[in-house]
Amino acid sequence: MALLPPDPVYTIRNVDNSPVYSLAFSFLPGGLERLLAGSKNGYVYAYNLQTNRVQQKIKVGQAPILHLIHTDSHMITQEKGGIYKIFNLTNSGYKEAFTIDTDYPGFCRFDANTKLETLYVPDRESTIYIYNFNGEKVGFLKPDNELPKLGDPMCLKYIDFPNNRPCLLVGYEAGWLLLWDLSTSQYISKLQTKECPMSVDFHIEQQRGIVGNVSDVVQIFNIGKKDLSLSHKLDINIKNPGVNKVNTRNDGRVFASGGWDGHIRIFSWFSLRPLAVLTEHRQAVQEVVYSTQKVSYWNANILAAGGLDGAITLWDLYNNKK
Repeated sequence: MALLPPDPVYTIRNVDNSPVYSLAFSFLPGGLERLLAGSKNGYVYAYNLQTNRVQQKIKVGQAPILHLIHTDSHMITQEKGGIYKIFNLTNSGYKEAFTIDTDYPGFCRFDANTKLETLYVPDRESTIYIYNFNGEKVGFLKPDNELPKLGDPMCLKYIDFPNNRPCLLVGYEAGWLLLWDLSTSQYISKLQTKECPMSVDFHIEQQRGIVGNVSDVVQIFNIGKKDLSLSHKLDINIKNPGVNKVNTRNDGRVFASGGWDGHIRIFSWFSLRPLAVLTEHRQAVQEVVYSTQKVSYWNANILAAGGLDGAITLWDLYNNKK
């Protein structure tokens, strides 16, 4: 008999039931633990993870907040339409410091090297622009004519390989996955994937990554330890097509996908088999993200998911409790 899916440890209704496009955990000095929700109405809502109530409302703009990240000193948001805002964290809250306006209509989320305070921002004609946290353009990645036609960037993943070799993994509209060397601005390897990739993640200890796309297949790939070559490992079939986001937990034991069908799927990194299908959401899941450290209220690494139904679900799954 199949096991019934577990319940979330908590479900938050976003302010005004506004659809949720992005989520980010924030762990600040002094024990303040929050979950930030980038919403369709242009706000970021900060929920206190001790009370699960909204603690702060941050007006960013008019467009949906497609992506956001939070560091010890900054919050960076990406609005639909290509506007990026860099906020400084102050004693009184968030102060907008810099704006990057790319006029790019796509849905590809940016990524960042938070140690070097560098942003990787998608743009037209298969180009990735590189900015610092002061909003200054400092470089770019652009394919040469020897590569096949790639189309627009669709997903990015920054990877800091050993021996000080920072790289950027980019999935393109035509189905290609390219690994770029950020020290030389040259691509190292490429892989043709299935259909249009929507999200990519990689776990460096596992040397394996995941691609979620518009099809009914989640793809697993490897990156060679010595030559950093991309290679396809296997396909995992799912019941309904369309994956908006994939994310792996820091410990490399499990990863999650958020689907167009409103389902969150949890997979084992070791067996590469599905462990659970979570059906709490009633519309497409736009975001799945694991906390980078334990949330003290549950003493666990928590998975948060947000969707077009305006719900944010919190899950404590497959954690070893001591």
